[in-house]
Amino acid sequence: ARGSRDPGERGAEEASSRERAAQLMAAQMGIKIKFRSMAPVQSLPVGLLFPDQNSRSLRLLSAARNLPGVPAMLDSLRATLGFDPLGASPIQGVWELFRGPEAIPVWLEETRLCQPVLFISALAAVERLRQRRPGCLERCRAVAGLSLGELAALTFAGVFDVATGLRIARLRGEAMQEAAEASPQRQLSIAGLRREAVERLCVEALEEESGGGGCVCQIAQELFAEGFLCSGDTAAMEALLRRARATEGCKQVSLLKASAGGAVHTPRMAGARARLLEELRGLEGLMKPPRCDVYMGAGARKIEAGSAPSDLIPLLCEQLTGCVRWEATVRSMIQDGVGQFYECGPMQQLKGMMKRIDEDAFSAMLSMDHVVKNEKEKPR
Repeated sequence: ARGSRDPGERGAEEASSRERAAQLMAAQMGIKIKFRSMAPVQSLPVGLLFPDQNSRSLRLLSAARNLPGVPAMLDSLRATLGFDPLGASPIQGVWELFRGPEAIPVWLEETRLCQPVLFISALAAVERLRQRRPGCLERCRAVAGLSLGELAALTFAGVFDVATGLRIARLRGEAMQEAAEASPQRQLSIAGLRREAVERLCVEALEEESGGGGCVCQIAQELFAEGFLCSGDTAAMEALLRRARATEGCKQVSLLKASAGGAVHTPRMAGARARLLEELRGLEGLMKPPRCDVYMGAGARKIEAGSAPSDLIPLLCEQLTGCVRWEATVRSMIQDGVGQFYECGPMQQLKGMMKRIDEDAFSAMLSMDHVVKNEKEKPR
């Protein structure tokens, strides 16, 4: 009976009907209007997004340290690291006095330490979301993680338990740092150019530095329209920087810190990929089918709820040496009906990217780090 249906469901249907009527009327009048969904946020399917290690910050983890479940995760993290990540860090030089209150500790710039810390930070963000918006996690239809964030996404989806995910994050960080230190490597962010133009510049940079052989320079992450992370050998990255600056239409280009993690998502991470594959195969017996859909960055592929864990292992490894298609991943989630996104992790980088991917999704997206920064935001 209509009267027995959930009020939120009825409200969503009524809003959708009004929206369709308005769209039809606009079409008949020859007016082009971009309609924003009128469905109540509380009724929309939820997607959780987890950032990568470039979202380095301890603020969210510190703010969530006393939430249910987080103290136990922090104990495991301390045991993994051998020290308290939220403890006072000793001053290593006078220059640190000028870094400001929001500066990250020097040790967090090390990939081997950063990855397990940000893995736990992402799970702490989920507990912050559970506290602030009770019930929204029950509407979670899908998850996705950018690079490292895939481990937290899979943990939330029930594929790993926290201990297993932390173990993988530690090994992944150690293996990637070792691969990054094997040769001079850098990352470069670039915005304002189409993919074809960036690929051409990468080829030209390779030709300039090595005649096209033996050097690495390629797109590592497709983040949003005309927004990319490139990585490779330092000399090639510097050549790419010069060429991008001289290219008409380039809005922003900069080299990331040398400590950013090396030539991620390129063949330079082949050794790390082999170690991760061996570890995951050894842990496959502990893995479970995901309880919700998981969108993987390697190939922007959707792994449906209930799929075999063996389907996930090659994709987790593939993204270490291949391009991560973040924009395509998020667009797939939107096309499949996800209407409300939450960024579970430090800082608000994924929300910034969402603004350039889909304005409607951006408007309905909330970053858990925003909640920490702005306590005026009220739970729904």
